[in-house]
Amino acid sequence: MLKKFSKDRPQLSSALKFALKIGLSALAIYLVFTQIDLEEVWALLRSASVPLLIIATVFFNFSKLVAAHRQLLLFREMSLKINSRYNLRLYYIGMFYNLFLPGGVGGDGYKVIHLRARSESKSKLLVAAVLLDRLSGAAALSFLGLAIACFYPSLLSKSASWVYPLVVVGALAALPAFAVLLEYVFPTFRKLRWPLITGSIGVQGAQLICAACILWSLGVEDHLFLYLALFLASSLAAMLPISFGGIGLRELVFLYAAQYLPIDQTAAVSLGLIFFLITAISSLAGAFIKLPPKLS
Repeated sequence: MLKKFSKDRPQLSSALKFALKIGLSALAIYLVFTQIDLEEVWALLRSASVPLLIIATVFFNFSKLVAAHRQLLLFREMSLKINSRYNLRLYYIGMFYNLFLPGGVGGDGYKVIHLRARSESKSKLLVAAVLLDRLSGAAALSFLGLAIACFYPSLLSKSASWVYPLVVVGALAALPAFAVLLEYVFPTFRKLRWPLITGSIGVQGAQLICAACILWSLGVEDHLFLYLALFLASSLAAMLPISFGGIGLRELVFLYAAQYLPIDQTAAVSLGLIFFLITAISSLAGAFIKLPPKLS
């Protein structure tokens, strides 16, 4: 009986984690939808320009192509012989796992397990590679978000005089901090310092264009860069592994920020919902992709 319990324990843990993520996302969505007018949100979503939403979807998937190339550089730096087509397929399958599958492994864990079974690469290096992929993205998000925020000194100084200098220091330190982390914590990948930084900025830049197209489709023109700075902040929140695909967390960031900033709550929440929908549709492709038996 004890053996059966020990075998079922990992499945129980995964189920509990998934249930917790669903619960937190549901709570976040509840908090958002009880504070905004759903009819206004629905009316705004129905008025969105379809051609601009298609362009937004194209730029989102372009960002994923750049991100997949960044991942490929990390794998090849650890002497993993994998071609670009295989890597791209693996990346989209990882996206599908991250968003749709009820388990504790996730897309990153799937990549590690899959590549470990088909190569002689060490698990430690594979984990480091997928972790660096995430960290480089977080560094670029922080840099771009704080850099845009630097253009709003009057808004930042409303709460306290020290906020704006802190934001400036954060913007200047984000990328150097990542370079130092790479040098001393992940020395195997130190040669990829600039490719990772430029690739991550390219990923986030393409997603900023995606977000801008969504806003334009909703008729938003004023304070565009303020929306984009908040979009980057919401992307950082969505990276936390505590919700179902980040849904709810993005919208919460927009909702509470709109109480202090000159942005429209309805448009901001609609941006989060449409971006999640684009992410979900794009990630579904991973469900129909099959990997060949060999990496190259």
